[in-house]
Amino acid sequence: MRVVLVSHCHPETLHVCATRMREFAHALTKRGHEVILFTENLAGQPTDIFPDQAARAIQDHNFSTPLFLASEPKGYPLIKKLRAQTLPWGLRQAVVVWYYFQHFGVFTDWRTGSQLYITTIAEHFEPDIIWATFGNTDCWNIARDLARAAKCPWIADAKDPWETFIPAIFRNYLANCFSDSAAMTAFSQFHASDVQKYFGKQATVLYSGFSMAQIAPSSTPNPDEITVSLTGAIYDEQALRQLIQGIRSWLMELPEEKRTNVCFIYAGQDSDEVATATADLLKICRIDIKRFIPFEELRKIHRHAIANIYIKCNRTFHHKTIEMLSAGRPLICYPQETEEAIGIVRSTSVPLLSCDSPEQIPEALDQSLNIGQIDVEEDGGLRELTWESQASKLEEIFLNAIKQSNGEANA
Repeated sequence: MRVVLVSHCHPETLHVCATRMREFAHALTKRGHEVILFTENLAGQPTDIFPDQAARAIQDHNFSTPLFLASEPKGYPLIKKLRAQTLPWGLRQAVVVWYYFQHFGVFTDWRTGSQLYITTIAEHFEPDIIWATFGNTDCWNIARDLARAAKCPWIADAKDPWETFIPAIFRNYLANCFSDSAAMTAFSQFHASDVQKYFGKQATVLYSGFSMAQIAPSSTPNPDEITVSLTGAIYDEQALRQLIQGIRSWLMELPEEKRTNVCFIYAGQDSDEVATATADLLKICRIDIKRFIPFEELRKIHRHAIANIYIKCNRTFHHKTIEMLSAGRPLICYPQETEEAIGIVRSTSVPLLSCDSPEQIPEALDQSLNIGQIDVEEDGGLRELTWESQASKLEEIFLNAIKQSNGEANA
């Protein structure tokens, strides 16, 4: 198949928003499909392939790897000011209302820039299907534009919850605007329920996972270097304070010779908040606060930690829950996880210690400290969560949508 994936985030973006479509693009090419990943250009940088170069780029590309095409936003200065949060109250709301009603999205500048590539992709690549992920509605707008030009079906993916990201007055209106998608996919059952509520469609769940190559035995915890890791967005400062309170209680219960060997590591976008919250721990253990770091460095931290902790946000399902499983070390979640996430982890050999109070955190850390190496190489549950496994499900969805589209065309 020839497939175009559409995502707002450029594949080199150092944020989880780029992960899903980039990794599915690679997984699909490994299954023998030709893939273009279409995004906005990387922030602050010109695009690598300008519109007048796109036809040659498609012609010359070796599709054993995905072709990345990225368009620069064009025009619409009010949209740029809206995102920069420089518009005054009142005008800001008016701009949102106008663009959602008139253009079905608030990234119209990116959609306008994309039009310079649409005809070229349709004529020179001749896609069989388009798959676009919702991080904003213009991903879907671009997918529809391309699908019409190429006369092929498009599929809508819900990476983010509709109810969280779309203002209430537009949710049903916009859902109706995108009712022509051949099928829908979702990031989790949580997202699929959101799709059912607003779109009246069953969405097939495709989890964002990890590469088969990442599954390897974890390290046995080293008593001379006890690492506790916290990863990702914080969401709730009160939950962070309560988590740190639980970690502090655990540290104070450790023998002093062990306590001095503990290093608390944070990696994520909320480094300032975590630095403030852990200030009182500086006299008790070592603190290492990081921002975004290369994936391999983060993975090394996860594989050597006694436990990998994250803070649960009730407004979504967490990709990091699945991603950290491949490290083969216990997960600690605070506050308590959902039944969906708990069920996923139970299908693997990796324990999830889901805490609903700060008092449970010291116990979870004690349990983790005493869990040795976990052999995950032959873990069937983990293999089901790999990009490779999920891509085989996506392939089936594509084939069904193409078959249905061809049947309707011949009717």
